[in-house]
Amino acid sequence: MKKFLCLLLAAVMALSLVACGSQPAVDETKTNDKTDYVVDLSDITIGACVMSFEQEFMANLVVGYQEFMKQTGVNMLLTDGGNMEVEKQVTNVENYISAGVDGILVQCVSLEALKDTLRQAIDKGIPVGVYPYDRTANVTTYFGYDEYTWGYSLGECAAQWANDHFNGEKIKVLSITSPQEEASVERSRGWIEACEAGYGKENIEWVEAAATDATTCISATESALQANPDIKMVLALGDTYGLAAYEALTSSGLDTSDMFLGACDGTNEALDLVAANTVFRCDVANDRYVSEIGFYWAQNMVKIILGMDYDDPFPITTMAVTYDNVNDYRSREPSYVVDQALIDFVNSNAQ
Repeated sequence: MKKFLCLLLAAVMALSLVACGSQPAVDETKTNDKTDYVVDLSDITIGACVMSFEQEFMANLVVGYQEFMKQTGVNMLLTDGGNMEVEKQVTNVENYISAGVDGILVQCVSLEALKDTLRQAIDKGIPVGVYPYDRTANVTTYFGYDEYTWGYSLGECAAQWANDHFNGEKIKVLSITSPQEEASVERSRGWIEACEAGYGKENIEWVEAAATDATTCISATESALQANPDIKMVLALGDTYGLAAYEALTSSGLDTSDMFLGACDGTNEALDLVAANTVFRCDVANDRYVSEIGFYWAQNMVKIILGMDYDDPFPITTMAVTYDNVNDYRSREPSYVVDQALIDFVNSNAQ
């Protein structure tokens, strides 16, 4: 039954997913010939909840899951959180628990709302890995980064731009957050503190806007610009909002030659704009491709299931990508390599 569900969901994914990002697409077709696997993990089933297949960052995570499936034969049940819907994620986790999966990975829309359901999995002996990193969840392991540090990196980049272009004059900065994403609080706190530390608290007047998707972000940005046409910098929670803000800025009729727009995620479309030397000046990205994160996070869960040593938390660091370093950042080739220790462990126990 598990394998049937996995194949059914993989077929749905193949139709609905676009392999995004600055790495080549992975062939998600799972081989039926076990001799093609780097190591045979076909007796393991992992349930993976993704926030939304519609957002490039999340879609890239799934590309990594698919590559791990291809190399190892592990069964991964992939479910979509829809339009960032907490209730749907709760149901998806409950279904995984009922199905008796061996492990669960969740990219949480709201970790707080999922804590009780995740605890049910833990109580049944199912290991759970979650994003974002938050020890209060009391699950098995975590992946992610300190959201404050992510925001702080963006704020440092913005402060440097301000120092280079505004000569200490007081400026308005638009801060775009999202009430439905828990990362919003810490990321925005990070960029506020970095901007104020780097350019001077007395030199910044904050303008706030909230959005729930690209459409509401365009509208919120347009309203903020109409009310404050002297805004000089725009900082956005993620690339979905940064790209929407870019659309609003470029259609506003304002002179953007010395303006700064920055966001977080490192998606392909945002990096294209950074590389083209547009008003999108900075995108804070992972130090490895998101698809690589998906691959190695799935591998980390397998190690937990098998009782091996594993990373806790799964390490991820970030970097600010600008026009000066974007080409170097994008020239890297993705790496999907099954850990030799995992191969040796599985093979030794199969004998």
